[in-house]
Amino acid sequence: MGKGLLRIRRLFNNFIIAMLFFLLGTYYTYYKIDQRLWNEEILKARDIETRYLNYPTKRTYKSEDLERIIYGK
Repeated sequence: MGKGLLRIRRLFNNFIIAMLFFLLGTYYTYYKIDQRLWNEEILKARDIETRYLNYPTKRTYKSEDLERIIYGK
């Protein structure tokens, strides 16, 4: 085999490996999104906690309320 064929083979192998990792990452992301959509407990707890953290000026919940809602304390 010539140097050109080895170079093309190496590029092809690297492309296959890159596509494999890209597709695995995409599959994992869609799996996490789907898991969040059908599991209502994850959805509600994260939304309440995110609202508390991202909107500090409009506090609709106190930190004690969050602990009661999310953790049942």
